[in-house]
Amino acid sequence: MTPSAATAKSVHIAGAPQRWAKRVWLLLSLCATVAARTYHSGVFPRPDATDLQPTASDRALWIDREPFGIHQLVLQGSAFGRGKLAGEHTAALLQRQESELVGQLETLIPSPSALQLLILSSIVWFQGLDRYFEPWATSEMWGVSLSAPHRFDYLADPFTRQIAYHGLHEVGQIMVDRGFEDMGCTVVALPWGGNWILGRNFDFEGGRIFDEEKIVKWVFPQDGNAYVSITWAGMVGVVTGVNERGLYLSLNAAGSDDFRRIGTPSTLVVLKALQFSHSAEEALHIIEESTVFITDFYVLLDAQTGRLFRIEKSPLHTVVSEEHAPTAIANHLISSQWAHDETNTFRSNELTSAVRRSRGLSLVNQLSRSAAGQEDEATHDRVLDGLLAIVRDKGVDEGGQPLVLGNRRAIDALIATHSVLYDPLAHVLYVSQGPSVSGAFTGLDLNASFREHRPVLSQRSLPADPLVPPERY
Repeated sequence: MTPSAATAKSVHIAGAPQRWAKRVWLLLSLCATVAARTYHSGVFPRPDATDLQPTASDRALWIDREPFGIHQLVLQGSAFGRGKLAGEHTAALLQRQESELVGQLETLIPSPSALQLLILSSIVWFQGLDRYFEPWATSEMWGVSLSAPHRFDYLADPFTRQIAYHGLHEVGQIMVDRGFEDMGCTVVALPWGGNWILGRNFDFEGGRIFDEEKIVKWVFPQDGNAYVSITWAGMVGVVTGVNERGLYLSLNAAGSDDFRRIGTPSTLVVLKALQFSHSAEEALHIIEESTVFITDFYVLLDAQTGRLFRIEKSPLHTVVSEEHAPTAIANHLISSQWAHDETNTFRSNELTSAVRRSRGLSLVNQLSRSAAGQEDEATHDRVLDGLLAIVRDKGVDEGGQPLVLGNRRAIDALIATHSVLYDPLAHVLYVSQGPSVSGAFTGLDLNASFREHRPVLSQRSLPADPLVPPERY
């Protein structure tokens, strides 16, 4: 080899690491750019500035749990103003809730890099979600987010996190259908006195704070109906609520093979139906026309007409059934539409839904037979007490022996973050004080509360569960 050739080769060899370093640097720069753009696209679009103006009618009243046994929050005015005031009054609770939720997330995914990968994947997956959020809903969420803690900004900005938390119901049901959890809600309803009386447990294990610090939220919006919901700090959507027209709506989780990548969170569908419906027909139309991305039951009771509806809604189908006999609803779909659906079959055969529904039907039918033909005040009270006993039922095994407390096959598995009894005949909503369904139920006079723009106690409350006092719970 000539000296000139050797020199050229040595220059070539010396330059190779530099070229590879440059290529790696360019690749890393490209990855960083893609990641940055992805993170940027994951910031939920800020609402229009014209929707973020406070108004003279914006009002808020926070009543700590002492007088009612449950926190009460009264909101009035514009969507943004209500959200802003709600955030200011519940800022400490917002921080505690998010600490519990993020703590659970980081326990599930302890690796910071894996957590960031999950966030990036979620951003890509949920692209376009903003098209399914109404401006008035996002304006209220923006107002709440102004009081959200900044210590979790490494996950996302406060507003985007508010949006994400409204998908907890959806994420939870995906976990149920993958066999990670087994929790669900149960509704029992009895026709009586030309109307219905119903009881409902909302089972959710996101953290004890959602039970201990639950809020009865009274909303008097500029547009639409006033409504009350049982909720927690920061929540704009509704899982259990009644509007001033006497329309009751609640969600029971379900599952099916039907799939959509994105859509409107179910809790916002319930919110829209309560706020903007004057009748059951209008509420049904809103639910049917909504685009959702998980499967749910919607239970709708119209106090004006005494009609009760079970709505089974998936991303692709909606089945509406009017109930006429005592009924129980758990977490598997029962219409023929889903007879061969594998996910629904899994929920029915492998989880606790079928057992809870069967037990609820048996008990509510017994109660119906005992009250048949009697519509006096004493029987009315007995029906209420009977429904309270059903939502507190701890279950029995195949031999008729009581289940161990907390068994998931029970209607009351001691995991409900709230429970309600709705009595449209007396215009009263009874709400559990906690813990779970074991504490007393506060009776709220709906007519007086909506009229006076503040919570008003009814003449009757419901007693605590003698089987599970607080110290045993």
